Amino acid sequence: MWMPSALAQQGTSVLTGTVVDASNKQPVPDVVVTATSPNLQGEQIAVTDATGLYRLSQLPPGVYTLRFEKESFQPYSRDNVSLLLNRTIRYNAELLPDTMSVNVLVVAAPPSVDVGSTRTGISVDKELVNHLAVVRPGSKGSAGRSFESLAELAPGATSDAYGVSLNGTTSPENGFLVDGLSTGNPALGILGTPLSIEFIQEVNVITGGFMPEFGRSTGGVMTAVTKSGSNEFHGSVFGNLAPGGLEGTPTRVLREGTVISTDQRLWNLGDFGAALGGPILKDKVWFYAGVAPSFTRRSLERNYNAYVLGEDGKPAKDSNGFSRFERIPNTFQRYFADQRSVQYIGKLTWQVHPDHTLTLSAYGTPSSSGGNGRFGYNLDNGAVETENLNGRYEALAHAYESDARDLSLKLSSSFLDKRVLLDANVGWHHQTDSTLPVDGSGIGKAAGYSGVPQFEMRRSTPLGAYESLEGTACDPANPEAAVRCPVASYFLGGPGFLLDRTVDRYQANAVGTLLLNALGHHVIKVGADVEVMTNRDTRAYSGGVLYNESTDGTTFTDFRSFGYLIGPDQVVIQPSIPTSTRANALGAFVQDSWSVLDRVTLNAGVRYDTQNIYGTGGALAFTLPDQISPRVGLVYDPTQQGRSKLFASYARYYQNAVLAMVNSQFSNITRVRATRNRAPINGSPGCDPLTQAAPYTECRDPRNVPVPSGTSTGISRQYTQTFAINSPVDPELKPQSSDELVLGGEYEVLPRASLGASYTRRYMNDVIEDMSINETTNYFIGNPGRGIASQFDKARRDYDAVSVYFTKAFADQWLAQASYTWSSLRGNYSGLYRPDNNQLAPNVTSDFDLQSMMLNKEGPLPLDRTHALKVFGAREFVFSPTASLNLGLSYRGTSGAPINVTGAQYLYGTGFTFILPRGSGGRLPWVHTVDAHLGVNYKLSQRVTAALTVDSFNLFNFQAVTAVDQNYTFDNVEALVGGTEADLQTLKVRGTDRAVTVNPNYEKPLSYQTPRSIRFGARLSF
Repeated sequence: MWMPSALAQQGTSVLTGTVVDASNKQPVPDVVVTATSPNLQGEQIAVTDATGLYRLSQLPPGVYTLRFEKESFQPYSRDNVSLLLNRTIRYNAELLPDTMSVNVLVVAAPPSVDVGSTRTGISVDKELVNHLAVVRPGSKGSAGRSFESLAELAPGATSDAYGVSLNGTTSPENGFLVDGLSTGNPALGILGTPLSIEFIQEVNVITGGFMPEFGRSTGGVMTAVTKSGSNEFHGSVFGNLAPGGLEGTPTRVLREGTVISTDQRLWNLGDFGAALGGPILKDKVWFYAGVAPSFTRRSLERNYNAYVLGEDGKPAKDSNGFSRFERIPNTFQRYFADQRSVQYIGKLTWQVHPDHTLTLSAYGTPSSSGGNGRFGYNLDNGAVETENLNGRYEALAHAYESDARDLSLKLSSSFLDKRVLLDANVGWHHQTDSTLPVDGSGIGKAAGYSGVPQFEMRRSTPLGAYESLEGTACDPANPEAAVRCPVASYFLGGPGFLLDRTVDRYQANAVGTLLLNALGHHVIKVGADVEVMTNRDTRAYSGGVLYNESTDGTTFTDFRSFGYLIGPDQVVIQPSIPTSTRANALGAFVQDSWSVLDRVTLNAGVRYDTQNIYGTGGALAFTLPDQISPRVGLVYDPTQQGRSKLFASYARYYQNAVLAMVNSQFSNITRVRATRNRAPINGSPGCDPLTQAAPYTECRDPRNVPVPSGTSTGISRQYTQTFAINSPVDPELKPQSSDELVLGGEYEVLPRASLGASYTRRYMNDVIEDMSINETTNYFIGNPGRGIASQFDKARRDYDAVSVYFTKAFADQWLAQASYTWSSLRGNYSGLYRPDNNQLAPNVTSDFDLQSMMLNKEGPLPLDRTHALKVFGAREFVFSPTASLNLGLSYRGTSGAPINVTGAQYLYGTGFTFILPRGSGGRLPWVHTVDAHLGVNYKLSQRVTAALTVDSFNLFNFQAVTAVDQNYTFDNVEALVGGTEADLQTLKVRGTDRAVTVNPNYEKPLSYQTPRSIRFGARLSF
């Protein structure tokens, strides 16, 4: 189950082997080999050649029966041959001559080792999904039970903010194929269509070692095949519910310096639906259709508190060093974060001729959340958009809409007695996403919240200055209010960044396969694919101002990102900016799989890709030609029976350019930064949103003191930047790529059970990023460490991993999987998103923006997990012909992520200066998770089965710390190059001799494990 095939076309699998005469062990030619399966229309037939070899290609995954027939030999049949997605399984057979008196031939169980491939990863079929607790409530796409989360089961896989990291890469680097076509979001690289596992037949998670047929991915590849009809009508009605009342008690995140607390709890989460498949014409036309609405609601409970003062007049401390507080009566507020989604699928499979099959698929996942007094879920990572309700609803909340639709047509053909194969696909991925104000005012309208600037206030102001709290401890009239009721940060005004985006991906691919005998058996493939990706969006910014009061109370910062500056003191709203960008990609490959004596298989090939990127207005922004990807793999089967293999591979992978980078760098966007003095100087007054309602036209001093006529807060430094359509691009720009080496071995130790080990090394070649050599005056696109970016450090990400694994596919009423992975991930570049602050900005993260921010960046990267242990097991107990019980148990243990020591950078703000070398803060603790599954099945009739299930996630409600505050100080500081923790005592505010103010929450927990949740399921299948 761990090693999918490199020989099968995407979405299909292969059965191959040799047939010999049992009396003399000589090959038998012209044996008719017939494969049948409920998942196969009609029969698939092959004839052995002069060497006794047969090959059955283009097979959908499923359970097969093989029948071997030849005149003068006794017929032989073998059933229960399990074929997983994208695998090559060798099954050798011996036939008895009619003259032999023996009438029983003992043949070993079908082998389970994929002998045609060097790929690493895991295949997840319906047996595994039905017997284990998968898709944890609260994870990305969990309400609709997206197939993406199944990637977490693979060795070397780690969850990140936007999906699953595979072999040290970030989730936007992964490729996503459903029925042979890409469903990735071409703007960001993340999964665009989170289709439910209800509609998926099988998922193949490829973590490395793949051949040129898979291109434009520097991460892993997830291939999924949707369910199809059959010659009998089959369907189901199902429902799943995770009630919030059964959620385990979460550990509260305490924050020093603020008396606003928010408890987030699950209210309910679930899905329900129905699916039906069957024949329109038996063995000719099948259909499959399904629909599944889903829902998520979380409760956000906000409380206002006041610190309890000690005898010294300062807040009293508890045993953990936090200030003790008490609730302010009658200030409790409850908000809900709601999301609604509908998943649907329709599929037709038509066998036009025994050698030609057409498949038409359509599926989609529209969803919406937020608005109308509710909060929403971030479109990209699926998380509630705010952790703490430290502000006004209209400044924190948005209305989100998303709609993904996919349409594909696939042709599978064979010619010349199945020696020549053709697989061709055409398809369209369409996706719309919007992030809008909660009042429905849309983008670019003068009225409503879209026309109100957003203010983030970081200043020593008591809570009563923001909220009406008369007669309480936080009443501004109370002399103790400033001490008892501080607020670290508070948001006012409008919604900030707004977006309305539409992306399309038009794609076609074709692969021809030739089966040839020449000094062995060859499987030669030639393929080509083309994609046209477009991104049309309208972005706006309602204005963003950060009032960040310095520790000495003399300065504050006004930071406006993506805004226009109109005058020195006016709060500015960016008008809507429509953009339209495009990328054309063309790829081709050739590869050969050469098998000699059924022992050695050499896979070798090369892939060529080229991409042209166009900015707004249709002008060519840059081109990424000559992406040549050599790939080679060697497989040796000592048993010659498909029960073992030793393998090695080398591959080069290239990134698929994403369009969000083009939009941000080639769309005439203005950025403004300004630092202002607190002391009034000559000019017009500065603006403070505390003293007036929208549109905040009255102006006051930053400390809320009226400014005398004719004075101003002034601007001590101002910076304005405009990106034009012809932003500088290194003329020698190289496409982003990485190299990989894989070594391993696998041996079948029990029937359908194998033990294996692998070593993987991955490293970056060239990386594409935006940079500035003049401290933000202007930026350019280049490769860090070379060309016009030679002054920057070379981008480095080195991944080394050793995995040991055991897998037993479901048979004899049980399954088991276990893996241990030791890995090291080091460098100065994480990938297409920046985990340090969860910045999703492929190729334009802030990692290489300024040379001054490169200091101390080398070390263990945020996704580095040294140890990972995963164990999954399940057993089915059959009590009678009508009743059975399923028990499943899962354990995952992962060592903690590295911790950094950071401070504020004078231009970019909090967390962008690595005070000490990366990883100097130690590591987070281990995270242990135990999940359990219980299912009861009862046959109501010969064709109808009822099932009830209970899944418990984080069964023991472990509450390990999963993130801590890494900001040592919020003051602007310089890096202590090569420094140690002892050097922190000498740290000064940048440009002064004043010691920094240490963040009181430094190294304090920011998050804990998701608490225990219980999901109930019911299903009626026929």
